[in-house]
Amino acid sequence: MNTEPVPTGPAPCSRLDVADLVGAVTAVPGVSGLEPGIATTLRTLDARLRRSGASSARYGLVVDRVSGEVTVEIGVAGPLPVRRIVEDVQRTVQRAAIGSAVPRVLVRVQSLSMP
Repeated sequence: MNTEPVPTGPAPCSRLDVADLVGAVTAVPGVSGLEPGIATTLRTLDARLRRSGASSARYGLVVDRVSGEVTVEIGVAGPLPVRRIVEDVQRTVQRAAIGSAVPRVLVRVQSLSMP
């Protein structure tokens, strides 16, 4: 007899694909690239070791499907204000979540560089 709970609907962030998000985030003006910190590096390694479907991770970007949280760690370059770049990244990730629950997006700026 199967005693596992039956899902009642789509899991938060169930449609978010990490590879698609990487492209979308790095296309935001002012983002120089993903720059993983120790937190996302450890979460990425943990997700790969456990091979769990609850979390999708790539260095610099973690999608936690259970809590509906997306963590993005970026480098920022250029003349745009950092706050605007962070808001643009948050909106980009939330737009990518159309058709699923809107995720909570945490953006960590790992480095700043000016041209």
